[in-house]
Amino acid sequence: MSMRLYLDVETYRSRKEDAFTGEKIIAIGILEDWTPYTPGSSEIWDDVRVRLRYFTEWELGGESSIVSQFYDYLRRLIQDWKNGKIGFLNVVGFNILRYDIPLLIQKGIEYNAGSPAELNKLWHDTFTIDYFQTTLPFHDMRFKKLNVEYLVEKAKSNGICVPEPFGSGGDVKDWYENREYDKIIKHLEMDLKIIRVIDLNYRRVYGF
Repeated sequence: MSMRLYLDVETYRSRKEDAFTGEKIIAIGILEDWTPYTPGSSEIWDDVRVRLRYFTEWELGGESSIVSQFYDYLRRLIQDWKNGKIGFLNVVGFNILRYDIPLLIQKGIEYNAGSPAELNKLWHDTFTIDYFQTTLPFHDMRFKKLNVEYLVEKAKSNGICVPEPFGSGGDVKDWYENREYDKIIKHLEMDLKIIRVIDLNYRRVYGF
């Protein structure tokens, strides 16, 4: 049985000039989906086969624990794949090839979660779909204003019932500083559910 793992990472930085190099991972959201993948399916949710999972600073105590426990989790999944328990491990997200995965590799090296070669191999052993990259040709190859909100509107314009985003990445900084952690979780949850719906209906999203 194949598994689709929807991924989203939330970070905090106090200054704009510290983008990427000065980011602190505060939460990782995962949506595990064991539902047989059927593009165009009207099925949105199955509580038996779909599960949300979070690795957060406020539960684990710090960035090092988030990164370490996430990689322990990823290693178990990849071992299951090698042992034949998972047919394929598909990692799906939005902008994960430019942001989430490189940042997770960087942090993994920083916190000795694995060597550069091992961490790169872990990600190489997954099959990655990034809906930022797949949407670029439908956005005139422009990076500006290409975000989850754009993808939601594109889906709606093609008649797809898609969840509404909860806040934006820019709100996470304020929520974190105010310790409104429930809002960060809600933001993660809705982004993960949105990408799952986009993934299930990608043909209609792009007007095929």
